[in-house]
Amino acid sequence: MHVVSNVPGLERVAGPGTDVTVFSHQSCPKRWARNFALLRAALRADYLVIEFSLLEVEFFAVLLFLIPAGHCRLVTLDFFVAPKRKWQLPATRWALRRIHRMLVYFRNSETFEKMYGLPRSRFEYIPFKVNSWELVREAAISDGGYIFVGGRSRRDFATLFNAVKDLPYPVKLLTAHEPEIIPHGSSLAGLSIPGNVEIIYKDTDTRLFVELVANARLVVLPIRQDSTVQAGIGVYVMAMALRKCLIISEGLGVSDVLQPHQACIVPPGNAGALHNAIETLWNDDARRSEYADAAWAYASELGGEDRLRESVLRAIGANTRPVSDARDPGTAV
Repeated sequence: MHVVSNVPGLERVAGPGTDVTVFSHQSCPKRWARNFALLRAALRADYLVIEFSLLEVEFFAVLLFLIPAGHCRLVTLDFFVAPKRKWQLPATRWALRRIHRMLVYFRNSETFEKMYGLPRSRFEYIPFKVNSWELVREAAISDGGYIFVGGRSRRDFATLFNAVKDLPYPVKLLTAHEPEIIPHGSSLAGLSIPGNVEIIYKDTDTRLFVELVANARLVVLPIRQDSTVQAGIGVYVMAMALRKCLIISEGLGVSDVLQPHQACIVPPGNAGALHNAIETLWNDDARRSEYADAAWAYASELGGEDRLRESVLRAIGANTRPVSDARDPGTAV
């Protein structure tokens, strides 16, 4: 089997009989040069596996359709399509239907099936991985007596502040400055920051991120409600791997992936429910430990980047070879 991909490191886990050629951002920084290199190689390959981007999907869908040579099947990793105007939908639907398999980090694809006319069989769930796996494995875990909130994608800071403003517990919020979080659907503009909330604008510091999670009593991830966007998965998996009790908003990739005993899942946008969950779990050591143990049991099986790469190749029927995740450099949160 010959696989062509822009997923860095995929060749690391290829087993006997599986030949993987990778043109990643690191090896080929110029986007269109990389895409044409992928296209040329794909004409002689069985599968083209790309990290999901609608622009790239449309590019490869059209050219693989127009060029009669070859039998390459398009496979995507992850899934995100921004809302489209009515006149754009036919082209988007056509391109998405050209994808042979969509490897996704959520189980409930019903919304996308209806929106784009896609069969359920086109979607295949694969587990996410633990970001910064090596740092997580080495982290010293303790109860530092604070609530950790982190990340920048679709975070509901307004609901968070309303939930914690009357609580006596310190909150450490690790995120980025306004211009950096707005493109990700988050904002702190115009919000009144409670006195017990400390904002640290340094969420690209991976070591600091892991350290703050590892020493928190609770990890809270308030996510804005949206049935078509997944957010927070990297942070929640890391928190679970660090054996933390997690409180997170219900949503895509959360309530359809996690079991009720693995995390405390609350309705999105409901400050009262979030307030009550925080207060209850802060003061209930036994319940907090139960969540933390179940979280760790789930996340510790996921591994790092190489485990995810193995899942990608297995999903298309390719052979893999075990590669130790302990040597994986991890990724930024």
